[in-house]
Amino acid sequence: MKTGLDILIERDFDLLKNKNIALLAHAASVDSNYNHILDILLLNNINITVAFGPEHGLKSTAQDMEGVDTKIPTPTRQSILPSHPSQEGNLKEKFTTKIITLYDGTYESLFPKKEDLAGVDIILIDLQDIGSRYYTYIYTAAFFLDIAKELNIKIILLDRPNPLGRELEGNLVEDGFKSFVGYYPYFLNRHGLTIGEVLNVINENIHAELEIIKIEGYKGEDYFSNPYNWVLPSPNMPEPATALLYPGGCLLEGTNLSEGRGTTKPFHFIGAPYINGSKLKKLMDKHNLSGVKFREISFKPMFQKHKDKVCNGLELHITDYKDIKPLKIYLTLIYEIYHNFKGFDWRYEEYEFVTKPIAIDLLFGTDKIRNMIENHDDLDKIYKFLTNGEKNYKKNIEKYYLY
Repeated sequence: MKTGLDILIERDFDLLKNKNIALLAHAASVDSNYNHILDILLLNNINITVAFGPEHGLKSTAQDMEGVDTKIPTPTRQSILPSHPSQEGNLKEKFTTKIITLYDGTYESLFPKKEDLAGVDIILIDLQDIGSRYYTYIYTAAFFLDIAKELNIKIILLDRPNPLGRELEGNLVEDGFKSFVGYYPYFLNRHGLTIGEVLNVINENIHAELEIIKIEGYKGEDYFSNPYNWVLPSPNMPEPATALLYPGGCLLEGTNLSEGRGTTKPFHFIGAPYINGSKLKKLMDKHNLSGVKFREISFKPMFQKHKDKVCNGLELHITDYKDIKPLKIYLTLIYEIYHNFKGFDWRYEEYEFVTKPIAIDLLFGTDKIRNMIENHDDLDKIYKFLTNGEKNYKKNIEKYYLY
């Protein structure tokens, strides 16, 4: 398999030569040899006037919802040469790339500014998405569509596989629940699209000049059917299996449960000091959920929720990468914990720059699911409501498939 970046390299950067380029990238923006796109472009004398990083920063070092200081040293001959000494003769005397992170802890920082795109001919985007609508990179990329249309700048997107393939799960975001974890009302929790396909959907109503360099050797498979080089795209996404759990696991951010941040197994570990792991395992085992087994554990997060406190709970072990419904699994976990463990609560503090609606409603894209849980509605009824639009979504979304 060759990603859009690999194809661009094969084409000897033909679309970028003698142009002023704005780059949007992160740590996972690497070629098949694990070289980072910014280094590659600078070493080939492509004029990168500005390089943008999304949430977590250009090198993906910051934690979730952590503002990133934009005062990062500009790449120079000295900073690049140690890893590429053979390229010294090919380098320009001086690089003047400005680094901007579109996430400094304020809502306004999420959107690219006109002055930062002054003189730019092409916006080049290379981001690894993980197939879930909560994952904010798709929105950061999409925000460039509006400004590119306004400034008459072409966007070139280097497409990458969706590690979760074409499988779908979830609902659409309702009016009144728009946020940075669900900015457009077009996508399910598990949306089944590559980032190029996502931008095609959004661009249908914007009409920016968008060119997508497609993946070669890809037919929409999931990562587990057709493995390719993986680099963690954010600090708590260490492996594709974590991405597979994320369409459900991210819901825990809307609760006071630890989702395993601050441990070696984020989104695989779930727990809190008030949980009895043995009791929770029995509650979950009775559901016979496909594709997963539960193990009772205790863990101590080193940061974020319940920092330095022993949490009891479960580790999720994936047993079938095809026949797994992560949204159903974590909905069931939340439902059982809500009704069986004193101490559980929703998250009420600010979440992705929003205080109302509360975090869990933003993640569900509606307050109806939370209300059904609180009203003791039947769990199967809740899940059926949550997923009743999947067939229509699949029928409507297939026309955007590039593979």
